[in-house]
Amino acid sequence: MIVCEKKSFPREKTCGDGLTPRAVKMLEAMGLGAELDTWEKVKGLRVHAAGRTLALEWPELDDFPGFGLVKPRRELDQIVLDNAEAAGAKVLYETQVVEPLWDGGVVAGVVAKRDGETETIRSKWVVCAEGAATKFSRLLGRERDLGYPMGLAIRQYFCSPMEHSGWFEAYLEVRSGPQALPGYGWVFPVGDGTVNAGVGLLSSYGGWRSVNLHDLQKNFISILPPDWEVNLDTVCSKPRAGRLFMGASVWPPHGPGFVLTGDAAGMINPCNGEGIAYGYETGRIAARHLDDAIRTGSSPSLAGYTRELEAVYGPYYRLGRKFVALIGHPVLMEKFVSMAMHSKPVMSFALTMLGNLEDERAHGPGQRGMKFMKKLAEIKP
Repeated sequence: MIVCEKKSFPREKTCGDGLTPRAVKMLEAMGLGAELDTWEKVKGLRVHAAGRTLALEWPELDDFPGFGLVKPRRELDQIVLDNAEAAGAKVLYETQVVEPLWDGGVVAGVVAKRDGETETIRSKWVVCAEGAATKFSRLLGRERDLGYPMGLAIRQYFCSPMEHSGWFEAYLEVRSGPQALPGYGWVFPVGDGTVNAGVGLLSSYGGWRSVNLHDLQKNFISILPPDWEVNLDTVCSKPRAGRLFMGASVWPPHGPGFVLTGDAAGMINPCNGEGIAYGYETGRIAARHLDDAIRTGSSPSLAGYTRELEAVYGPYYRLGRKFVALIGHPVLMEKFVSMAMHSKPVMSFALTMLGNLEDERAHGPGQRGMKFMKKLAEIKP
């Protein structure tokens, strides 16, 4: 297997660096369990809104670990790539894939630029994992459905005594002027003397194009507790902003000789903006289908990959898209948050549902409620 990585490492990414129990489970499946023990651990989500703070621990589940982690992407991605190399992959850094190589209507490799030279790399299958870059995806004939929600996010690092807080801090009242917007702000402990702080906004808000993310970030930073020392004097990185393609918005994620995974397929969770876990999960599913195709010599269409993604994520992502459309109205968002913050059981259920932490077997009211909500989302309006 050849991996074409257009950047040199280490490199920065627009990301909150938070790893939910879903992502932790996948990293453990990669054989990185011992590595995880040294990373910054978090026991849950501390939610701030409506003048209140609720501390919500991760639910105790059979299918997921009971903790999350924080690891900067500049380190995480290198660790994962090194792990892939140890398993036999060949990684080509500073190699920009510029177009697919077509052979009789089937993708049979890529054309790439490296060291100023153009080269052809032939392969039986191509996996597009370019994130939100979109250029290669478009050449494959795949574009984001503009009717689906999109997220916009910005983040910075700050020197802060909150480096070992043990919580993901989430602020549900993001404002541009007096108006609350659909989105949230975060402060995640990195454990190296810094925190990752940023804010995200949903495109389901009708006026999202007029919102300046840099101003939104400044407004968010200004409301944080002074003793956290997250301010313009302690900032230690430039702001980085980016787009989040959500809710399976690039479809179908397969074609003759290729598949799309993770952000390239729009597989970010629309409820919370989480993309790392779904990048790993869809990559693992794609690898299994590719392995089967190589073994059996089956059709290059790989339609089974798309069918599995629909079966695994379809009901939940439809629920998420409806939820995002609902909270896209600032007044409804504000009322929902205000009511929910007065009930810890409600917010604990919201943590389970928005984090997509569903056990295979239903047990407890939270799990039964989540399964019911997914079925409800299937009802046509």
